[in-house]
Amino acid sequence: MSNRSTGKAAGAGPSGILIVNKPTGWTSHDVVAKVRRLLKTRKVGHTGTLDPLGTGVLPVCVGNATKVAGLAQDADKSYRVTMKLGVSTDTQDSTGEVTATVALDDSRDWDALIREQLDARTGTQMQTPPMYAAVKIDGEALYKKARRGETVARPARQITIHSVTDISIDVPYATFTMSCTKGTYVRTFVSDLGDHLGVGAHLTELTRVQCGPISIDEAVSLTDLEARLQQESPQDVLHDSDYLLTDLPALVVSEYTARRMVQGIAPHMSEWRWQNPTGDTGLPMPPAASLCCVYSEQRGFFALVEIAADGAPNARIRRIIKND
Repeated sequence: MSNRSTGKAAGAGPSGILIVNKPTGWTSHDVVAKVRRLLKTRKVGHTGTLDPLGTGVLPVCVGNATKVAGLAQDADKSYRVTMKLGVSTDTQDSTGEVTATVALDDSRDWDALIREQLDARTGTQMQTPPMYAAVKIDGEALYKKARRGETVARPARQITIHSVTDISIDVPYATFTMSCTKGTYVRTFVSDLGDHLGVGAHLTELTRVQCGPISIDEAVSLTDLEARLQQESPQDVLHDSDYLLTDLPALVVSEYTARRMVQGIAPHMSEWRWQNPTGDTGLPMPPAASLCCVYSEQRGFFALVEIAADGAPNARIRRIIKND
């Protein structure tokens, strides 16, 4: 294969990836429900929750592409963040009730203090999820407990803040771009930063500008999507099912091998050729323990396999994306 195109889906319904620019005030589930109605299909799922306050990149998987949604959830994210110092809320963002206010001392160099704190809070660290979160404790989402006035212990999680850049400060506001690992609560990062400065803080604006290899420049608004569907078919507005996986190596196999794989027979290294993410071919095999997309000339992208870490010649089938 000369490229990584999966081709257009056929059969029961549309299949592929939609990059939505989520509007503020909408939940991720609201977006999924809207896409279901617009595309007239039930098999739709998002790739990771974006708070109602937030806007920006929300990849939505449709049809067979829902089988790759979990991989997109694992991707690093980047956000454009605006915070306000001196005001704390119960939700850690501007949608909540104010719980404390602190006047900012004009004698302090807030610009330097904020930049120093942002620099200090990069790297790998532990973060405790907020009470207003979708994380479940004892089988119930935390936000439901919080709405009843309950506070429960939440296990801290390891996160990594890769970088904080493009900092702009106009006290009491500070704006910056933050790159981080999955599962990072940006509003908790902001609230903790305010606490370390001794004045509290909350999130006022949040835009997800990057999700893995996907940038906000590729996102479409729901209004524009609806307009496009007046002229185009549901399948035509979707990216191919491997659109979120362009950073993975690609294995190309014959149709004979593809049929065997669909039946559960793992491919031997002699049955594929490797095309790495830059398009180069002819290399003997990807690195050990690599997750790879698998293509055939007839099916396009149809499976995910993992190269054995122990050097075994057969790749382990991780998921069959489509059977035909």
